[in-house]
Amino acid sequence: MTEQIYDEQIAPLMMQAAKICEAAGVALVATVEYAPGEFGSTAILPDGAATRLRLAAGYLLSGNVDTLIIELMKQARKTGHSSMILSQLGVPLRADER
Repeated sequence: MTEQIYDEQIAPLMMQAAKICEAAGVALVATVEYAPGEFGSTAILPDGAATRLRLAAGYLLSGNVDTLIIELMKQARKTGHSSMILSQLGVPLRADER
């Protein structure tokens, strides 16, 4: 697939799906890899969208794993967690252990 096919055929369909989701208050996170390492992404995140969708969208839209890790750490500080890795990064297990 080429960027031209993505731009002309797929991106408009993704935009159409995003508009339908937005009107219905439905969350959508979608990414297409149209060539190796080349991506097009769409995200609609209404209020109340699940944290995992927000985390996925942040990473997929930026392509930066640091963005994902920082957001995971922020969320874990608010809600607590059971992750060995987050503990190694100094994030308390319980939200009230700040």
